Amino acid sequence: MFYKTVKYMMFLLLSVMLVLPGMNVFGEEWLPEKDEWVPDVSLSTTFLTKYIWRGQNLGNEPVMQVDGSLSKDGFTFDIWGNYSLAKDKTVDSGRYQEFTELDYTASYEFNVGDALEKMNMGDSEIFDPLSITTGYTFYTFPNLDLKADGSYSHETALGVSYNVLLQPFFTWYWDVEAGHGSYLQFGGGHTFDLGNGIEASLGTSLAYNYEQWTTQHGWSDMLITADVSIPVLEYFTVTPQVAYSVILDRDTYSDAQSNEFYGGISVGFAY
Repeated sequence: MFYKTVKYMMFLLLSVMLVLPGMNVFGEEWLPEKDEWVPDVSLSTTFLTKYIWRGQNLGNEPVMQVDGSLSKDGFTFDIWGNYSLAKDKTVDSGRYQEFTELDYTASYEFNVGDALEKMNMGDSEIFDPLSITTGYTFYTFPNLDLKADGSYSHETALGVSYNVLLQPFFTWYWDVEAGHGSYLQFGGGHTFDLGNGIEASLGTSLAYNYEQWTTQHGWSDMLITADVSIPVLEYFTVTPQVAYSVILDRDTYSDAQSNEFYGGISVGFAY
């Protein structure tokens, strides 16, 4: 399984190395300077050894996850997809070389300190690191019949973060359709500057699941992550990553989940 994922990673990296020189971009800015009205564009492709989501194993075979977003003035529209790279139709509930999930997210983020300053409500430094995010996600599962229960779902989110040492954050996810419940996530982390634009990040989060995609509630899972972001050319980054998901209360997921170690590599583009 791991060997197959490595092959996909190497194929992606080789493709980037072969295509970009033909565009004559090494050491040059090959895109025009962006006008002020143009939104930020972000694209990424990630290969992982398995698909783990909020402590739950949603695919034990390698996957490719693609993401694209447009952002402007705090507003972001994002499309994310998970593609199964399984070669065996008998595993992962028959998911076989197809998109198992496509999610559409609209969100808005603002800095509290900046907002108070614009409203002439004071300039307290304590609010400068504080940001609030709200969003909505429409989950779809293309391999399921859209008329069947659980083939799609709607989720709202509300989060706060504080940009200081250890970068603490809290996010409340509330599924109002098939998931029928809340997922409360607390976490933090730190990013280390390694020089030449290379950054290493460590993070951890702790979650309380209140009957979201389960009939139980409790402290459900903990996630530990590590990655290294390496800039390539002007607009690209290559990011190897590893993660360890720990199930804290097996009753929350009806004893269906286990601790999982997984990892992969991501290639991102930002303009």
